[in-house]
Amino acid sequence: MTDSSVQIQPLSATLTEPQCQYFVVRKKRLCRMTVRPGRHYCGEHEPQPKTDDGQDDTRIPCPNDPKHTVYVSKLEKHLSICNARATEQPPYIVPNINAPTETEGFLRKPLSEIPKETITQVIEKVDLIYETYVKDHITTAQEHPIHSTVMEEFSESDRAESSLRHLRQVSSLLWLVEDEGLVSENTCYVELGAGKGHLSYYACNAWCEEGGASAALLVDRASLRHKRDNKLRGRAALRLRADLAHLALERVPRVAACRALVGLAKHLCGVATDYALRCIAAEGVLDKTRGIVLATCCHHRCERAAFVANRHLQELGISGDEFNVMLGIVSWATCGTGRSRGAAGAEGRAAGAEGRAAGAEGRAAGAEGRAAGAEGRAAAGRRAKRVLDWARVQFLRERGFSATLCRFVPSSVSPENICVVASKRT
Repeated sequence: MTDSSVQIQPLSATLTEPQCQYFVVRKKRLCRMTVRPGRHYCGEHEPQPKTDDGQDDTRIPCPNDPKHTVYVSKLEKHLSICNARATEQPPYIVPNINAPTETEGFLRKPLSEIPKETITQVIEKVDLIYETYVKDHITTAQEHPIHSTVMEEFSESDRAESSLRHLRQVSSLLWLVEDEGLVSENTCYVELGAGKGHLSYYACNAWCEEGGASAALLVDRASLRHKRDNKLRGRAALRLRADLAHLALERVPRVAACRALVGLAKHLCGVATDYALRCIAAEGVLDKTRGIVLATCCHHRCERAAFVANRHLQELGISGDEFNVMLGIVSWATCGTGRSRGAAGAEGRAAGAEGRAAGAEGRAAGAEGRAAGAEGRAAAGRRAKRVLDWARVQFLRERGFSATLCRFVPSSVSPENICVVASKRT
């Protein structure tokens, strides 16, 4: 280990205890960690580990998961305890049940490598689809006060504005579920991509009575700390660690035991939304699924092969290559120009120099033009997002749902303020 504040001193011959010989300059003493017999330094300060035969040890990527490494000399032992080792999967994990296994030959490129004429053509197609099919079919959620389940935390005086915005979104999603008539007895509320489980926490408090038949099921592929569902001990809440691409929902015991199913999600990213829609509308659970309230986001992380409604876009003239261009355009909705800060700054400096040369009138015109350009790109990004979500709505309608897009909060609360709302009357 290299550190300008420390120095390595030779082993002291007067030591009687196996103490680490790493001298910490800041504390003006040796490290007080003990060492293994025959070693001079603790595990933290060992300059270069050695094997039993005195050779230098090296670290290699773990065969189970290359995201972490392991010493060659300890590889065999590590493989037996590695958290990423292959284990027997529960029956509700079926590899790629909600994800295509084949790949398509449409190469996704950054917008900087695509001709401007091509980008302009895609924007024109998106605008036409948006004006014809989408624009007049986005509803706005009915205004409600903050949901009673959320009100206690919302009223806390020390809440930051970012937290309040989050709670407003949760409140609106809860009201949407109730307005759609999706709350009933013996219902399993499945939060798809649950994260820390905030939405399920409030949903369980609102609709799952202690000892009742209704329950909350939280699904996420990651294991996170500080999960909100930890506060639901004794309540009907179960968390599954599963990737939505591989989840056969009908095989989950809690789902099999319920009478109805409702899918929930708050800002489910990109391709995970498509996995979730396939999961909640799969043949095995379709008869039970009463509805879905799913707030989408991060459309740039979609994948053409996994998108649920490719056929609908193809019928409207969007090819595979043009779909990938759309995935670049959608980023403009929240990121403005979609270019790097360096490129944007260089153009801004050039425009500023030109404006100074042209005088005050030129600077004003240049500023107005740049503002109009940025707003135009943002509007194009928003329309592209809505077209992708509209295609997802068509996927649900084909499966018997009454589905629509809904603006569930103002854009001042969140720029990602559109959700897919679907219900099926039984």
